[in-house]
Amino acid sequence: MHNDRVTRRTLPALVVVAALSLAGCGGAGSSEPGAGGSGGTGGSSGSGPTASTQSGGPSQSPSSSSAVVQGVTLTAQGSQLRLGQTARVSWKPDQKTVGVIAVSVTRLQKMPISAFSDWRLNAATQRSTPYFVHATVRNLGRSNLSGKPVPLYLLDQRNTLLQASTFQASYAACPSRPLPAKFTRKKKTRVCLVYFAPDHGRLVAVSFRPTQDFVAITWEGAVSKPRKR
Repeated sequence: MHNDRVTRRTLPALVVVAALSLAGCGGAGSSEPGAGGSGGTGGSSGSGPTASTQSGGPSQSPSSSSAVVQGVTLTAQGSQLRLGQTARVSWKPDQKTVGVIAVSVTRLQKMPISAFSDWRLNAATQRSTPYFVHATVRNLGRSNLSGKPVPLYLLDQRNTLLQASTFQASYAACPSRPLPAKFTRKKKTRVCLVYFAPDHGRLVAVSFRPTQDFVAITWEGAVSKPRKR
């Protein structure tokens, strides 16, 4: 189980994160060609879009500013929640914007790598374990959060924070997109984020941790598997 003691002890390790940016290969999982090439059959070699790896994670600057919104009490840092419970949090997605949201992680799904059979995956990605993380988000503040990513990370069994993947083409099963357009005060949305845990990694918790100096708020719960057809 994930706890505060583990979080504090492993803070240096948690700044190491992995994120995979996938390019579409055509077919059922891609409604448009990804950047860098035309669509082809997934898994083939040669020309065409590919999956790439990049780094990212909690900001190193102490910018976890708390905005005061009348009637909103922010959830204490370090809180450990169960699936379906709501955290009210504040963070700065950029230097000019302070977001205040109510966020609830509602469902965790372990997926087979075959769920991405219509995408071209590199060797490292093929050795990973994909997860879908479902959440609801409501804008409680005054800022327009359109296009802002919510700083939710997957915490794996190695105490590493993993950033959500993004797609260069549509992935209907779990879009893994930032907050939608016109996401202003009182707007609510459902999101589904995709994470790839390297080397067949295991999901331990989902973490809200916008900066390195923020003591993470986490969600834990049962991880479901897709039904066999």
